[in-house]
Amino acid sequence: MSAKKFYANAQAYDLAFSDREFDTECDFLIYCLEKYGKLKNQDEKSYLEMACGPARHAREFAKRGWRSVGLDISEDMIAYAFDETKKENLNVEYLVADMVKFKLNKKVALATTLMESIAHLVTNEQMVAHFKSVAKNLKKGGLYIIEATHPMFFFPDGEANTWKTRVNGTHVEVTFGLPTDHYDSVTQQWMLTSKLHIKQKNGADIVTEARHPVRWYLAQEMRALIELSGVWSKYWFFGSMYFTPPKPLDDSEDSDAMVIVLRK
Repeated sequence: MSAKKFYANAQAYDLAFSDREFDTECDFLIYCLEKYGKLKNQDEKSYLEMACGPARHAREFAKRGWRSVGLDISEDMIAYAFDETKKENLNVEYLVADMVKFKLNKKVALATTLMESIAHLVTNEQMVAHFKSVAKNLKKGGLYIIEATHPMFFFPDGEANTWKTRVNGTHVEVTFGLPTDHYDSVTQQWMLTSKLHIKQKNGADIVTEARHPVRWYLAQEMRALIELSGVWSKYWFFGSMYFTPPKPLDDSEDSDAMVIVLRK
């Protein structure tokens, strides 16, 4: 099964990540914009969530009165996000597009790719094109923030990356990566195994599995790609989205991700 079909299970995917602290993460993003951004209009409140999936962050920004946009390559994810947005009586613009190359109707002050979704860009060319496309859709002095995998997790620890979630009687078991997944040392790509095991209230089981390439980036190669793109005036590396002010990227317990803040 392809990754596209795997992500068609939008509701189960949403349940799998429902315990994340989306409000705290959005607080962090706003703090970074206020601290590191250099917008001409400091009151500018516009946000783009790329690889948005269920668009939890975009919806949270909409709740706070921001002009909010969600972008994803999956039509199923966008349809699900749109339905959830209507239920909450929110206003979020949605766009089905590839984050490597896209165009918004209006530029935004803040853009993000979170939850390690940047790993779906697997070549240097894709990443550089992505950076340039984001910059074209970002206001001068605005920020682009990436939450990527911490380099310490570049190689798996020999165990499946699996967790379970239960919401309103529905059980979801998610696997993102098995110890047997193949790593191509030339392309630096993992052929990642993704699984969703959904057990519904009525006892019905749904199991989907996909294999698709991902690339986990090291800090120094990300620095090189940022410089190569030539579209960012300044950038910072942090280790988590759960500390304000942010703490630097390092090997301490306070670093659980590689958070990259880029200013146009």
